[in-house]
Amino acid sequence: MNRILFPAVGLMNRLNYLQKFALIGILCFLPVGFAVQLLISDINREIAFARKEMQGIRYTDQVRQLLEKLQRHRGEVNAYLHGDRSFIGPIAQTERDIENITLSVDQVDEELGGELQIGDRWIGIKEQWRAVLKENYPGNAPDNYSQRSMMSRISFKKHSDMITDLLYLIGHVRDTSGLKLDPGKDTYYIMDSISSKLPAISEQMGQVRGIGTGGAAVKFIAAEDKTRLIVLSGMIRTHLNELGMELPGKQWENKQLERLNPRITSFLSTTNSFLEVLEREVVHNEQITITSNELFRIGTDAIEELFRLYDLESPLLYTGLEKRIAELQQRKLWFIGLSVLSIAMVLYIFVAFYYSVIRVVIALKRTALRIIGGDITARVALDTKDELYHVGTAFNKMVEAFDQTMEESRRQTERIEYMAFYDALTDLPNRVLFQQKLLTVLEKAERERLKAAVMFIDLDHFKHINDTLGHDAGDQLLRIIASRIKGSIDSNAVVSRMGGDEFLLLVPSLEDPQHAGRAAEKIIEALCASMEISGHQIVVSASIGISIFPDDGKESAELIKRADTALYYAKSHGRNKYQFFNPSMNEGTLERLQFMYDLRRALDENELSLYYQPRMETASKRIVGLEALVRWISPEPGAGRIRMPQEFISLAEETGLIIPLGEWVLRAACNQYKEWERQGMPPLRISVNISVVQFGRDEFVSLIRRILEETAMPPDMLELELTESMVMKSDEEVILKLRQLKELGVFLSIDDFGTGYSSFTYLKHFPIDALKIDRSFIQDVPHGVRDTAITKTIIALGRRLGLKVVAEGVETKEQLAFLSSRKCDEVQGYLISKPLAVEEIEPLLRNGNLSDTIG
Repeated sequence: MNRILFPAVGLMNRLNYLQKFALIGILCFLPVGFAVQLLISDINREIAFARKEMQGIRYTDQVRQLLEKLQRHRGEVNAYLHGDRSFIGPIAQTERDIENITLSVDQVDEELGGELQIGDRWIGIKEQWRAVLKENYPGNAPDNYSQRSMMSRISFKKHSDMITDLLYLIGHVRDTSGLKLDPGKDTYYIMDSISSKLPAISEQMGQVRGIGTGGAAVKFIAAEDKTRLIVLSGMIRTHLNELGMELPGKQWENKQLERLNPRITSFLSTTNSFLEVLEREVVHNEQITITSNELFRIGTDAIEELFRLYDLESPLLYTGLEKRIAELQQRKLWFIGLSVLSIAMVLYIFVAFYYSVIRVVIALKRTALRIIGGDITARVALDTKDELYHVGTAFNKMVEAFDQTMEESRRQTERIEYMAFYDALTDLPNRVLFQQKLLTVLEKAERERLKAAVMFIDLDHFKHINDTLGHDAGDQLLRIIASRIKGSIDSNAVVSRMGGDEFLLLVPSLEDPQHAGRAAEKIIEALCASMEISGHQIVVSASIGISIFPDDGKESAELIKRADTALYYAKSHGRNKYQFFNPSMNEGTLERLQFMYDLRRALDENELSLYYQPRMETASKRIVGLEALVRWISPEPGAGRIRMPQEFISLAEETGLIIPLGEWVLRAACNQYKEWERQGMPPLRISVNISVVQFGRDEFVSLIRRILEETAMPPDMLELELTESMVMKSDEEVILKLRQLKELGVFLSIDDFGTGYSSFTYLKHFPIDALKIDRSFIQDVPHGVRDTAITKTIIALGRRLGLKVVAEGVETKEQLAFLSSRKCDEVQGYLISKPLAVEEIEPLLRNGNLSDTIG
């Protein structure tokens, strides 16, 4: 159903209500109008048909009069040519009558000939009549009987030809005017009578009268004429039977037509009488005794009775057709009136329906506009009871719900606006609001020729606090720092949090740039006071970079950038201090950027290399492991040195390059293990240092898994060295990662153990395999009392927890002897071997035992 209705629904959705109702109205009224048009067209066709019949009757009436006179003239001439001189006068009178009738037919033909398609038919008949008149029968009749008889036959034929053409003309008019197709039962009978049967009977009776009168005049009838009389009489009786078959007692639908019954009866009786006299006195009588005048009179009476019937039928028919046309016109007017009234009623209801719908729509629209204008009290009041009432009710309920939520929406809007310009953690202005205030201050300072200072504040080592105490503690610290900064500055200064542990401070209307230095000192002093965070006493410091408007720049971005440059300089020169910007600092910034570019290039062009430092088992003096240490071998001419990790690892962590660098170290170490395995070297665990940035990434475990799979490195032969700061947070994410790494089979160790916020909790609960004692504790063993005690404690702790203990930085035999006596599992340091390139360490690996080397 949806597919069927989709086009119509799609169309309706594109129209407004006025267009919709107009379309529906057109679709409704078109078929109704079409049907009305068809009915009216049918009535008009009936009227046109009746008018055409009336035209045919008018034309036929005139031709019928001519037919009567021609038949009379034929009989009179025939009698005269057979010797009866008494017909001279009647012949002349009949010829004058024919001339007058011809003029009447001319008028009717001129008026109706075109519509009835008469053509040249009437003109031909007139020419035939002119030819008959030229014969001048009374004046040119010969005295010789045989010649008159011959002339009689010629005259009879010419008259008969004209009469035949007249009958054809009547038949043509009958066909073209539709007289033969009238739908009425009574009218059809009359039309058939006047257009077909009566003209045929009149011609046949005229021929009978003419032949019989001629025979009576000479008291003799030839066998040929007698035969014709018999045939014609039979034809006349046949037509009479057809004409009178429903009489007597014929029931007419139109009671006025009952007047025809006596006339039809009289006509039938008169005609039959004439035929009987003809047959008795002429056809069957050997001696003709009846005079030609008497026979002509009897025949003429019968023919005149026929034409009297015709003259009665024709007006009645004409009147009936006029009445029919009037009734049809009346019916058409009634039908048009009823159609107009019905359409007006439907249109009235349709318009009322439209206004009942559109009024509700307009009410909804006006109410909606009032609500949009701020009038929440607006409601829709409807008196309708249809579906639109429910729409209005739902609309009012929606407005009420909207009114209830407006206050909450306003509060939310205010909150969103606040969040757009303020930091959610510290409630300080954010970078956007700071930029706006900075632009305002700079415009005023330039206009009034004042100075202004922009300070870039960054906490020192804030990352360590986040890594060790967690982000919640870091957020708490940032709120305290923000409060202390606000408390140490003037009311007209603007402090903003940029993100992380970075803050911006705007000091407007400076008379002396040194005032900015004193403000920076107050901030550093305020931040240095200790604070308690998550049960820990924390002391933080901050570095501050200062740029002065307009000395260091006139644009806001330029001032912030140069304050950042000064901040970097302060951090790189001891931290916990402030530094004004000077142009020479840009050189150091450029050097730093160049260094970052070189490090990226080193990664891309394979300038990095792994060195390996062996780890020796104290009990067997055998090499049991290697620590992979990255070196940066510079290819630049004149450089000629190897850059150590401490030169670039911190920068790599700051810039994020530690991620691709750390992945490269892991992959290179695993590939080297497989290469040594292929060469038949003894299996040695390779340890790799992991940066806190690497470990903090969500995909770290999947990276280890992928490298192990791609290189086919045995997981237990890969050792990952983690710092205490990585695992001290003890959150679910760290625990989950450590467990996932152990599920892979990787060996885990804590590097530089004892230098951070050591806690026995993670040693108890975390899946750690080894502890690496930092070199700072080993360098004074066995002479330093405290370092010696700490080292003993770590070794004893590791043994009790079942962890391997590895000592870093072993450089003397005394240190080795002490560690061996305390049963430290493994040692690593320059006494064993410095870090070596692959080709340098391979001979040492092949030997494997260091007893001879160390002694």
